[in-house]
Amino acid sequence: MKQIIALLTALYTALAGASAGDLGAAFDIIRKGKRIGFHAVNVEDTADGGTRVETRIEMQVKFGPVPVFRYQHVSTETWRDGRLQTVESRTDNNGKEEALNVRREGDSLIIDGTRYRGPGPGDAVPSSYWNKAIVSTRTLLDTQNGRLIDVTVEDLGQTPSPTGAPAEQHRLTGTVDLNLWYQGEHWVGADFVARGQALTYRLIDIGRQAQLFDRLNMTAGR
Repeated sequence: MKQIIALLTALYTALAGASAGDLGAAFDIIRKGKRIGFHAVNVEDTADGGTRVETRIEMQVKFGPVPVFRYQHVSTETWRDGRLQTVESRTDNNGKEEALNVRREGDSLIIDGTRYRGPGPGDAVPSSYWNKAIVSTRTLLDTQNGRLIDVTVEDLGQTPSPTGAPAEQHRLTGTVDLNLWYQGEHWVGADFVARGQALTYRLIDIGRQAQLFDRLNMTAGR
């Protein structure tokens, strides 16, 4: 186990200086010790000097052989000079369809979502977790439905991430209770409560990441 943790730590450290195109990652979503889905993020530099981020999330919970909960989420973000420009997302939340469209106008974001329509602060950070700017913000933009979430962020220093490797832990509280782990600029883990259930995001090894990205027709970010 110590050797595995050391290897993971070395891997994360080696990745710490990577460019935007190297910030993609994929995670198993764990509930009660069992895998119920995945969260995959692809981050790539664009020809015009911006950044494009694609996120895919899929979850399914079964009672015996019968599915009792399904979730699918697809979103695309564009960034330029460290500022969010647009967000488009579609979500099937156990049969409830939700959508979000966001565009920048000057120093504000214009939000059109199923939970909120109107202006938002230009420095709001999407709840897609890949961008470490999330631990410096006071406002999260829910990429599922557009609601704005006020948060307080606590830096907990180096702690074991969900894989066991040490990383910087940050706790976001408010109407959310979310722990995020980063190694350098790279997102490497998360845990939080959703619908009363504790969920953990465990980083997938590089080989499985490549297979998942290939199946989703996403370019592996690492």
